[in-house]
Amino acid sequence: RQGNGLLGNAEGCAALEITMSGPLLRFNTDAVIAVTGAQIPITLDGEPRAMNAALLVCAGSTLALGTIAGAGVRSYLCVRGGLDVPDYLGSKSTFTLGQFGGHGGRALRAGDVLHIAPLVDRSAGQRIADDALEALPDIRRIRVIYGPHAAPEYFTEAYIETFFATDWEVHFNSSRTGVRLIGPKPEWVRADGGEAGLHPSNIHDNPYAIGAVDFTGDMPVILGPDGPSLGGFVCPVTIIEADLWQ
Repeated sequence: RQGNGLLGNAEGCAALEITMSGPLLRFNTDAVIAVTGAQIPITLDGEPRAMNAALLVCAGSTLALGTIAGAGVRSYLCVRGGLDVPDYLGSKSTFTLGQFGGHGGRALRAGDVLHIAPLVDRSAGQRIADDALEALPDIRRIRVIYGPHAAPEYFTEAYIETFFATDWEVHFNSSRTGVRLIGPKPEWVRADGGEAGLHPSNIHDNPYAIGAVDFTGDMPVILGPDGPSLGGFVCPVTIIEADLWQ
């Protein structure tokens, strides 16, 4: 939103999401860009450039984005006028698991060509005000709704208290499908899932909300926007919609 706003784009203009490491991009036409989100090194034709600023990129120039350092795992490259990708189910986002949306329904590969809108306004140099930039903390406090599968039916009361008191660590094997969490092993009040399965986390299939924390066996997983809409694991809490962006 900040990048699109800086460039004068509509809020929903398509941009490039960068997870951990960025690409090397060669521009075949003039463009004005902005990079926002987690801190990532930027060079334009080998010269360092600033984030959170509108930058003019001339045809033939090469933009390189390095590896994210510090808090956060995603940065965003916005282009004035937006990336030219078709709508799919009302969205321009890529759903890699389902292989649809965005650029061919997949992550970008070397040699891909992305089309952008013709550049009408070449003005650059505008910056996002420092007081509008929120520092990314190493630890975030996320609010949840309790239930539907909690204590005393599935977990011990003591474990639920531990669950809320723990500073959870994000597992390296996480994605938009689900964010795995590292922390204390759950304490179950039952030996198995009965007719639903052999593990106490098993239940008969039920709907999942985006942001639900399901226990796949003994590992809690935050279900993301690309995650399943139903399944057979208990969900003791669900992240509120206002905190899903974190």
